Amino acid sequence: LLSSHILSEVEQLCDRVTIIRSGRVVESGSLAELRHLKLTHFRVEGVDAGLLARLPGVQDVHDDGLAAEFEVEAANLPSVLEGIAAVRPTGLTISPPSLESLFLRHYAEPS
Repeated sequence: LLSSHILSEVEQLCDRVTIIRSGRVVESGSLAELRHLKLTHFRVEGVDAGLLARLPGVQDVHDDGLAAEFEVEAANLPSVLEGIAAVRPTGLTISPPSLESLFLRHYAEPS
């Protein structure tokens, strides 16, 4: 059992995670199980953000002038990947949800 707010260490050391809020378990499982239910982060370079925003399942598109960043639910990953490949990006970074993003999601919601 490890109790920590240093979530990057928890990701490296633990097989299973339980998130507790106000003394109650709000989420529990392996990191793979928890990530499956959350959003995957994309950073795409060399493509107009407006084109990406029209792909099914793309959420919260932001363009920082260098790249477009957005989130995608697991069920939409295949179609989004096909859409990105079709517009031929110059760069692509895909990140699974971090434990920190999973944790913050529960603390951003009203208790």
